[in-house]
Amino acid sequence: MTTPPPSNDDPHWLDEFEELANRELPEGSSCEQIHPIVEQWFQQVMSEEPPASRPSVEQATACLTTEVVNSFPDDIYEALLENFDEEEVVVWVEQILRIGRAFEAALREGKLDDL
Repeated sequence: MTTPPPSNDDPHWLDEFEELANRELPEGSSCEQIHPIVEQWFQQVMSEEPPASRPSVEQATACLTTEVVNSFPDDIYEALLENFDEEEVVVWVEQILRIGRAFEAALREGKLDDL
């Protein structure tokens, strides 16, 4: 595996750790190690009720959902509508955004520190 040339923003003090990881972890193994932890977290999140959010957060999430759905390429949106009604697509996108929010919160709170 070739290392790309460093950019001006490259923190060179991390080079030693990157080289160690590249030596010790065969290609792809880091994802194989992390995936079961993330999968377990995901299954737990999906089995629970979503955490309560302030009304302003709910409104912002709904607005972002609308923006995401409106930015779908026409081909993708049409393919989705061939199999699902519009409300199902909107709910699915909103769920993805909520899972992303929960994932970010879990990372920030140290719930996935085993990564």
